[in-house]
Amino acid sequence: MKLRYLAAVPCALVLAACSTGGGADQSADLSGRSLMWADGITADCEVPPTIKFGADGKVSGNAGCNYLVGSWSMEGAKIDLSGLGSTRRMCSPAIMKMEDAFMQNLGKTVYATAEGDKVYFLDADHKLVMTLVPETPGSCK
Repeated sequence: MKLRYLAAVPCALVLAACSTGGGADQSADLSGRSLMWADGITADCEVPPTIKFGADGKVSGNAGCNYLVGSWSMEGAKIDLSGLGSTRRMCSPAIMKMEDAFMQNLGKTVYATAEGDKVYFLDADHKLVMTLVPETPGSCK
């Protein structure tokens, strides 16, 4: 009887380790990360929208046409991106449409979670706003 319980211990330890691992409910560690909007990676994109989270609380990036600047902070999974701004250039209608959507998504974001190398921005109801992936410079792929 004791042998049966001893055999179950390693299995229980493995299951416990898996259940506490990463997942979409894990708060994201954004400090020092440069990410791009996954939906901005299309065949016709010139530069997908990007955002870099500095360890100093500063944000920079390219919203599609305009440069993005500002500040960020996190407490647990809650993220504050209220201090964002951008330059005011005009680009083609398609790029401006993508940029507007990206900026609106940043404005809706209340939480940031991660799973693997993907970061998920969520709204106040924990619904997905957008997915970010590691930036690949010079590529829309």
